Amino acid sequence: MLQQGLLAPVTGHILDRVGPRKMAVAGVTIIALSMLLFSRATTLPIYYAACMVMALGLGVGGPNAFSLAIMRWFVAKRGRAMSVTTTGNGFGYFATMILAAMIAGFGFHETFVILAVVIFIIGIPLALVIRDRPENLGLLPDGEIPGPDSHSTTAQASRSRAIGGLEVGEAVRTPAFYLLVLAMAAGAAAQIVWIVFQVPHLKSAGFSLGFAGIQAAAYGMAAIPLRWAVGWLGDTVGRKNMYMLAVALEGIGLCFFAFVSPERWWLFIPFYLTFGIGHAGWLVMVQTLPADFFGSKHFAAIRGVIVMLQVPVTIVVPIFMGYVFDTRGNYQLAYLAIAGITVGGALCLGLSRRPLWIQTTTSK
Repeated sequence: MLQQGLLAPVTGHILDRVGPRKMAVAGVTIIALSMLLFSRATTLPIYYAACMVMALGLGVGGPNAFSLAIMRWFVAKRGRAMSVTTTGNGFGYFATMILAAMIAGFGFHETFVILAVVIFIIGIPLALVIRDRPENLGLLPDGEIPGPDSHSTTAQASRSRAIGGLEVGEAVRTPAFYLLVLAMAAGAAAQIVWIVFQVPHLKSAGFSLGFAGIQAAAYGMAAIPLRWAVGWLGDTVGRKNMYMLAVALEGIGLCFFAFVSPERWWLFIPFYLTFGIGHAGWLVMVQTLPADFFGSKHFAAIRGVIVMLQVPVTIVVPIFMGYVFDTRGNYQLAYLAIAGITVGGALCLGLSRRPLWIQTTTSK
């Protein structure tokens, strides 16, 4: 996460210039190579090298490349488009069980060789399907076809929303940029404590390791349909409003999760109803907000700067969680603190105002 964060502005700038298709092909190739390195990781230096190569591959052609393509192809329907794309992340929960079976059957090193081949054979053809811009095919975002009034003011405004946007330097000089950074950093804190510390927290609360694993898989299965729903809802009520609701629900959900135990197992019900919906909303809307606020012209570079500014969160939050556990013997207080920060992120986004770049671009 640290390496990806530091590389994000550079890879984002290159992505905006080169386009998502070429970068996706490069990213898939690099990720496949990292799998081969992992298959030979018998020493720490090789393991660290493999991690660095994987981070480079994810930064070059991972989620950012596919997100940029979606931001360019969709404006009004960005939420729905991102919800379909993030469904693939949801199926990653099933992949853990498949990988465990493969490692048990074939061995650790052989499994990574198989992964490298599968990623390359499947990933490259899918990356080649990407088209950088709808304008290259004579289309407009959201499936619209330019009509005879393509020179009207309305058509020009539509075109500006599709291909316009602020420069990185212009974006960072707006108050909205820093409020957006704070809101997205708060959401990222919730993701870190959920992904990294859910199993240790459940074990410390008295649950078995087997139950913790089953709970993670069940959560993944339940989250897939939620992503489709929040995408549609975000396009309907506003993606900014959906993000605010999502991170607020995540914060509330973490409060429930902080106190789960074998005696209070029923707290999983309100946890799923709050954090589950909130997590799905965050995962979809966190990709769309930079484009909604600053346009798609320099989306990848701007989002790269935002990701870089979130690096302190990825460093401080795990240290904070570990410190609280070492001093108190559980994660409850830490989860409550992160819950408060997450809700604060929703308030930060509520104070933001979208820069009026569309009018400026149209007048130019």
